[in-house]
Amino acid sequence: MAEVTLKHLEYLVVAAEKGSVTGAANQLFLSQSAVSTALSDLESALGTQLFIRHARGLSLTAAGETVVLEAKRVLGTVDELRDTARSAEGDLQGRLRVGCYSTVAPVLLPAVIDEFLAKHPKVEITFVEGSNQTLEDELRSGRIDVAIMYHYEDRGSIPSSSEFSREPLSSSPPYLLLPKGHEKSGQEAVSLAEMVDEPLVLFDLAPAGDYFLALFKERGLSPNVRFRTTSYAMVRSLVARGLGYSLLSQRTASQASYEGLEYATAELAESFDGLDIDVVYISRLKLTRRVRAFINECKEVARSFQ
Repeated sequence: MAEVTLKHLEYLVVAAEKGSVTGAANQLFLSQSAVSTALSDLESALGTQLFIRHARGLSLTAAGETVVLEAKRVLGTVDELRDTARSAEGDLQGRLRVGCYSTVAPVLLPAVIDEFLAKHPKVEITFVEGSNQTLEDELRSGRIDVAIMYHYEDRGSIPSSSEFSREPLSSSPPYLLLPKGHEKSGQEAVSLAEMVDEPLVLFDLAPAGDYFLALFKERGLSPNVRFRTTSYAMVRSLVARGLGYSLLSQRTASQASYEGLEYATAELAESFDGLDIDVVYISRLKLTRRVRAFINECKEVARSFQ
């Protein structure tokens, strides 16, 4: 029986992430035949099919998904050993891949990265932004190590199974965005009932759209949705143009659109639970020292914002 090596596991994980032998070969700087042979040898050694080969590339079988997860756990442990062995006086090294929900990213992530790299300059950080679903998929595939995302379990944003572990960072209550000069812009608080008939610009990047619509539903209201957009900047631009009002939970220091047009904000008269922001990672994977240090930095920065 062929021996399973760390190289086999590395090729397996990269092939699963890239979804093709060609993509894996390019990343690994190997020939396609070398990667294909290594994957076939691994399947033979394990006695099971890990991939379904098709015209578009590779898809994992059910067994393959399980093996890939275990391979990541093993490689993570080896990576941690290497990091410990090479570290001088506790300095962290290596690669850290982070995901962040799109609207949270520009508010939180730059400060976290800045503070983290000041303490751990030898760590190489890359990041992606997207919706909760995108980040969940990135975590499952192993393309990112940790994600910062909203926790909105009522709508299934994060599965209630043990697949993911999460640690809370902060909670962001909703507030109103109003065109500058709107008749209610000078009020300290405005109720949803006062706004329900006016055109709503709905920020609809999951799970935000469901969350904001649920606020109306809780009060027996049906909003007049005029526009839907998954762009945080587009929401502010449309409101600044006077094309409607909106609801958001992340706040910016500047109350102006990309065009330089100002908009107003107001608190909601109703008391709503905010959207919780969590750090999320795969439960079965051992956290490296880099990931744990990054999570701790996220918590420190989030506390400074409160």
